[in-house]
Amino acid sequence: MNRRNPGDGCAHKQRGSTLLLVVVSLPAMVGMLGLASDLGRLYIVKNELQAFVDSAALAASYELDGTTQGLNNASTVASTGPVAGSVVNKWDFSTKTVTNVQSSFAQTFDGTYLPNPGTASGYRFVRVTVTAQVPLYFLGILPGVSGTQNVSATAVAGQGSETSVGEGGAPFSPDAHDPADPSFGFTLGQKYTLKWAPPGQRSKPGGSCPADVGFTPGGGSSDRGYIDVGQGNGNSALHDAIVNNDYNLAEPLTVGSLIDMVPGNKHVGPAVDERFNQDTDTSSSTYSTYNGNGRRLLVAPVNDGGDPARVVGFAGFFLPPDACGNNNKPCCAEYVGPVLLSGKRKAAATTTGLYKVKLFR
Repeated sequence: MNRRNPGDGCAHKQRGSTLLLVVVSLPAMVGMLGLASDLGRLYIVKNELQAFVDSAALAASYELDGTTQGLNNASTVASTGPVAGSVVNKWDFSTKTVTNVQSSFAQTFDGTYLPNPGTASGYRFVRVTVTAQVPLYFLGILPGVSGTQNVSATAVAGQGSETSVGEGGAPFSPDAHDPADPSFGFTLGQKYTLKWAPPGQRSKPGGSCPADVGFTPGGGSSDRGYIDVGQGNGNSALHDAIVNNDYNLAEPLTVGSLIDMVPGNKHVGPAVDERFNQDTDTSSSTYSTYNGNGRRLLVAPVNDGGDPARVVGFAGFFLPPDACGNNNKPCCAEYVGPVLLSGKRKAAATTTGLYKVKLFR
C-alpha cells in the first residue's frame, strides 16, 4: 500500500510559488539586465563621442588664423576630426562614423558662438557638438520606453593667451621700433631683422632688412639679433636651437626678462635654410600665400633695444626664401603678428601676442 509523503504537497506548493515568483519578477529582472547593459552602452558611446569632440575642437583651433579660409578649414576639421576616417571619428565600438557634427565660433570663451561669423577676424574659439542616436536593445522592449536614446557631447577649445615661451621659441630677438606700441612699431608683411649683418656691412646695399633700413639696434655692434636660450654661443648649439627649437633656460622668457645676446657673426644661414627646407611649402614668397606645415614660422621674443635688452612681447615671423644670404648679410623674416605656439599658421587674435591651443571645456 503506497503512502503519500505529507511533505509532497508542501514541496509542490513551494515549486509552484517559486515559478509564480519567477514569472512575476521576470520583467523586473529583464529590466535590471537591460538597465545594466544599455546604460553601459550609453556610457561607452558618451566617451567615444567626447573623445571625438575634444580632438576635433583642438584640431580646428589650430586652423583659425583670422582669415575666412582658416575659418572654413576649421569647420571642415571640426566635422571630420583631426584625421578623417581615423578611430577617433568613430563610435559604437568604432563601427560607425560620427555624423551630425555642429561647430560654432567665438572671439572669447564666454562670447557668442556663431556657426558662420560675418568676419573671421579675432575668432579664436571653437565649440564642437555632436549627437548620436543609440538603440536600446533591452530597455526598449519595456512598455513606455523608447527604443533609442540620444547621446550628446560638447567641447570648447581655442587659442588662449600666453605670457611666456620656453619650448618652441626661436633664438632670435628683433628690436622693437616702438617698445610702447602693442605691435612694436612693426608693419604686417614687412621684413625685419632676425640676425644683423656685421656693423661695417649694415650701411651697404643689402646690408639691412627692408623694414630696418636706417634703424640702429640699441645694443650697438654687440647686438646681432640671435640670443642665448640656453644653448651657448657656438655655431653647433645655435643650429640645434634654430632647427630643433632646443630651449635650455632654467626659466621661460616672459615680458621683462633680460635677454642674453650671442656676440659675434655666427654663421646661422645654413641652419635657417635647413629649417626652411623642412617645410611642405617652400615656394610661397609671402605669408599671405603660405600653406605649409609651420616650419617657416618662428616664435620670437621682441626686445626693447636696451643694453642689456629686455623682452617687451612676442610675435610671429615668416622665413622667406634665402632668408640669410651669405654670412655678411642679415637674416630677414616677414612680420606676421600674433603667433601660435606649435601651430602651422599665425594666431587668429587681432593684437600681437603669444597664444597656445588648449581645451577649455
